[in-house]
Amino acid sequence: MGSIRTTAGLAAASVISLLSMIAATGTAAAASDSPAATPRAVAAVPSGCTAGNFCFWNNAYYDDGPGQVSGNNNNYTAFAHASCPHQTWNDCISSVYNDGTSGLGVAVYLDAGPSGVSWCVPDNTGYALLPTYYPNTTTVLNDSISANKWTSAC
Repeated sequence: MGSIRTTAGLAAASVISLLSMIAATGTAAAASDSPAATPRAVAAVPSGCTAGNFCFWNNAYYDDGPGQVSGNNNNYTAFAHASCPHQTWNDCISSVYNDGTSGLGVAVYLDAGPSGVSWCVPDNTGYALLPTYYPNTTTVLNDSISANKWTSAC
């Protein structure tokens, strides 16, 4: 026998779905499937991210990870991750969380060294969905992070 869905039942299911997305991402805006949706910073520490670390995931919405670093790192090819295209975290990051305990931000860089354009993630802040571009550029941020440096200039 097929199920019967009422308007009230569908509305309740939509609200529950939206609340689940907010709980997972920290924002209702991230629930949009639109590529133009603006990423929003979230404050809740995602599961698996340990205090004192900069954490990152292969996919948006904190999926497939986390990789974690606690210091400055010149080249993410040093960190293996089997599900990434090059088997390392280099150019394989789609969501981030700074769970540092020092009050410092984390600058992430396009190139190893670190060098090239950068973007800063303030302390106790995360992005379930990275911004489209590095600030003031047309350089894509998603899957292009190669290094990090802790900084007070966020």
